[in-house]
Amino acid sequence: MSPRSSCRSITVEKSNLISIITPLLNEEEYVKPFLDHISSLDGSFELILVDGGSTDATLRELRRNTSRFDPKIRLVSSERGRAIQMNRGAKEARGDILFFLHADCMTPKDAIILIEKEISSGRTIGGGFRQAFSDQDPFLRTISIFGNLRAGLSKTFFGDYGIFLKRDIFQKIGGYGRVAFLEDVELCRKAKRCGKLDRIDSCIYTSSRRFGTEGKIKLTFVFALACLLSLVRLRPAFLKRYFDKM
Repeated sequence: MSPRSSCRSITVEKSNLISIITPLLNEEEYVKPFLDHISSLDGSFELILVDGGSTDATLRELRRNTSRFDPKIRLVSSERGRAIQMNRGAKEARGDILFFLHADCMTPKDAIILIEKEISSGRTIGGGFRQAFSDQDPFLRTISIFGNLRAGLSKTFFGDYGIFLKRDIFQKIGGYGRVAFLEDVELCRKAKRCGKLDRIDSCIYTSSRRFGTEGKIKLTFVFALACLLSLVRLRPAFLKRYFDKM
């Protein structure tokens, strides 16, 4: 049996539930805006929040702002680590499509409908969106331009591009690997062995907070170096601290 045939996927019918999976760790500043945004989305979805051991007011903010979601929202806990947390959320998911979304990202209002339409077409097993920063700094706009060009050509998405994937494919490829960083790139590489990933031509807007501490130029260099090294499956330990802050 060929690798592709072993990855054969069940076709997702229209109006199936989509599971939004969001890892959390000390996100008190972003919890309410994120939940306000998610509550405004069109379409059929559930929200699974996976806390990795927050020590700030994240959980208190969740309790204050989750009543409007019942029963569409669930909070689970796991070990710290974005890949670990997203795998934990996927185990809890009831949807046939998994949509991995960071807490500092804002999607188009019709994101759920766009994902469902993309998967229901039968042409793809998953994909991502275009990416833009909420801060309209010219340097960050340039980063987004090149990032979107790369993603459009390679169909390999970073986490803040809003990766979505059929759940059965996610399970067959073993979910997110326990790698030090760029777990989203590794996920896309594995998924592409099983079918086509594509990009939805709408933007997810991401906070630029990660550039605030390290500086835009330094962090861009670090990220580019990490991406180049990952092509030969190298993830040096000295780079991990930069990704732990993202």
